Amino acid sequence: MPRMLIAAAALIGVAAFRIGRAALGTAGLWVDLGPPWAVVAVAALLLFRLSLPLRAGILLGAVSLLGWPWIAALALAAPRLFLVLPGLVSTALARWRHPRPVWQPAGDARS
Repeated sequence: MPRMLIAAAALIGVAAFRIGRAALGTAGLWVDLGPPWAVVAVAALLLFRLSLPLRAGILLGAVSLLGWPWIAALALAAPRLFLVLPGLVSTALARWRHPRPVWQPAGDARS
């Protein structure tokens, strides 16, 4: 029974966090860009599951409404970015340091 309560509390907490982020994103777009953009962002999320406009609203809302620095607002708007970014950088550096070999086509082989 306690496991079910912990799981339910965790799910309720995640749902409250996501609803709070959506509200912050809507308010950020409403204040910074106007009501039509806020409505378009919410419609895009609900109809097409497109969260990019709302993430921009979260960034704008955290900076302008909450007064957060932009890096903290970016961490709130796109938290996975900080997990993906080191891998992207290391892959780019590895490709720069060890480029792929240039293969000659089989028809151009001269013997």
